[in-house]
Amino acid sequence: MRVIVAGAGLAGRRLIARLAADHHDVTAIDLNREVCELISSKLGVAAICGNATDITTLEESEIGKAEVAVALMRQSADNLAFSLLAKSAGVGRIIARMANPKYREAYEQAGVTSIIDIAGLFLDQLLLEIERPQVHEVATFGAGQGIILQVTISKDSRAAGKTIREITSERRFPRDWLIAGIFREKDEQLIIPTGAERLFPWDQILLCGAAAKTKEVADYFEITHGLRSIIGRRAKAPLPDKGEQQTQNEIDSALEKTGKT
Repeated sequence: MRVIVAGAGLAGRRLIARLAADHHDVTAIDLNREVCELISSKLGVAAICGNATDITTLEESEIGKAEVAVALMRQSADNLAFSLLAKSAGVGRIIARMANPKYREAYEQAGVTSIIDIAGLFLDQLLLEIERPQVHEVATFGAGQGIILQVTISKDSRAAGKTIREITSERRFPRDWLIAGIFREKDEQLIIPTGAERLFPWDQILLCGAAAKTKEVADYFEITHGLRSIIGRRAKAPLPDKGEQQTQNEIDSALEKTGKT
């Protein structure tokens, strides 16, 4: 897949590294020449030193051939301008980082197909850590509207001893949530539930649903009374391989020495 990434800050560099590791055709655009040189030499991807809101720079990147354009610059106005130019160039999918929610309508009008609300996602994560420290967030999707959680059933949970069908049919269980998986640690058994499976204490369950209803599903499983956090266990996302991590560390270390992050 051909991807243009505008902005090679910390998040941008990590995205570029992962895309390159997955063998995508990536082109990075950044104003910092040293950053571009390091990305090109260490990651082996095309890096253009220039302004991503300048049409000449975008022509050099051959943005018209890109399938995806990603705006990760610091200023919302720059991300907005880049998105407009990417749309006019015919890019089908445009993803933009939104630091200020006031820009949401403008982003939508500019043709951004996926808006990453950095402040909103960060706030949601903070609230989850503060109010529900026993809940482990596995991932978010749908620009933060959906969330995947993994928790462990305690012996005091109202769900212990019930079947999946009994749980999901109860009025207190949020309608827009589902139980997607069960891991029974003592048997090292992964179960994809169909409804008849019964939950037992210390079963780890994977929940998927609307982020807006996280508190409701947490209340149902009585997560505030005994559900153990699984942070540091199987739910952790896989780390990049050692070679990729070492390369990324070299880039970050080199830039930190010059204060250019």
